[in-house]
Amino acid sequence: MRTLRIIASTSAFVCAAVLFAQDTLTLSDAIQLALANEHGISIARNEAAIADAQATAGNAGLLPRFDASGRGNYSNQDTRLDFTEGIPDVERTGVVNTSLGGQVGLTYTLFNGMGNFANLERAQLSAQLADLRTRAQVEGTLTQVIALYYAIAALDEDVSIAQRILGISADRYQRQQGKAALGGTGRLDVLNAQVDLQSDSTAYILARQRRERSARDLNVLMGRAPDALLNVSRSITYAQGLSVEQLVQEALQGNVQLASATAQVRAAEVDQRIARSLRWPRLDLSANYGVNDQRNGVGLVLGTYTQGLNAGVTVSVPLFDGGRISTQTEQARLRAENAQLAEQQARLQVERDVRNAFTTWRSQREVLRIQGDAVTTAQLNFDRTRELFQAGQLTGLQFRQAQLDLANAERQSIVAGFDAKVAEITLLRASGGLLGALGLVGFR
Repeated sequence: MRTLRIIASTSAFVCAAVLFAQDTLTLSDAIQLALANEHGISIARNEAAIADAQATAGNAGLLPRFDASGRGNYSNQDTRLDFTEGIPDVERTGVVNTSLGGQVGLTYTLFNGMGNFANLERAQLSAQLADLRTRAQVEGTLTQVIALYYAIAALDEDVSIAQRILGISADRYQRQQGKAALGGTGRLDVLNAQVDLQSDSTAYILARQRRERSARDLNVLMGRAPDALLNVSRSITYAQGLSVEQLVQEALQGNVQLASATAQVRAAEVDQRIARSLRWPRLDLSANYGVNDQRNGVGLVLGTYTQGLNAGVTVSVPLFDGGRISTQTEQARLRAENAQLAEQQARLQVERDVRNAFTTWRSQREVLRIQGDAVTTAQLNFDRTRELFQAGQLTGLQFRQAQLDLANAERQSIVAGFDAKVAEITLLRASGGLLGALGLVGFR
């Protein structure tokens, strides 16, 4: 009965696979879903938009500031005015005083050691760095998506292999039971076949479990419900004609980590200019045009009205600030030196990473070729062993070993195939060509 349940479960899985074959999610679709829904990419994109919005001339202090202000006062009071001798005193109730005024003012920094220009350049570099961080987030996320996609494809193959092995073991178990009923074999052969069937049933269940867990991981990465139906394509195409020297040169020009390190050097140099600008005199212009109208209920002056332009220039020179400017300048110099060292280190690491990734990719391609030959050999061995076993010339143990050898060869070949593709993606990412290979050049 247990054997029948296992076979029924296997058949149900096959039917489900056929039913949903038309809903296969392509790798391109998985990438687009991740780009649209992955939270890390959305956050990085928003941070880049914030940095871009801050990189303006007005935010850097290069544009004048205009302000308009107005005021109005009203008072109703009891007033007593005591004047000098000869002028009669005044005492009234309900004296109304009003004043109205308004002005339009302009302030502008004419000179501050070119610090405002340096601030604008620094903000633009910050926006560039934010874009690079977005690109790094995109590349990291897509690498995970692609690796998970191919992992699921490999696990689909693993489930198929486990399912086929399970079918062979179930057939063997039934054959041994039939022979035992006719007296053609002993009880031990039946028990051995049953043990192998139970082992293959467990392997099949665990293979499906691994596949389901990986599918949930990919669904979440694409912003979908964890248990959403997910079927992937098992076909793979490989890049051809990759040259390590060409990839190294491309990496030195396009690797996102190296590009970020280079931008950090430029940003540190601008920070030095900003720090040095604090030593220069500061020249500020202010001007305003205002109107004031005041009316007094009592007094010697019952009303005043003014209208006109006021302008002025302010010069400030830093004479002594307790050494704060010197400290900022020295800190900026040291940060610039560290940024240059970090860029040099990043350049060496990028070249190392590309060469290591190329070695891994080349080795995986060779392993894939060898494993393909191994599958062919194991299949021939299994076919011949099964013929001899069914003819009664080999033991169940020998048949089982040939069965396991074929399964292991197929699994290793599948793993080698998908590992070769993942190694290719890792190599393209290290060389800075991943987005281009995926048709996402200029993505932000």
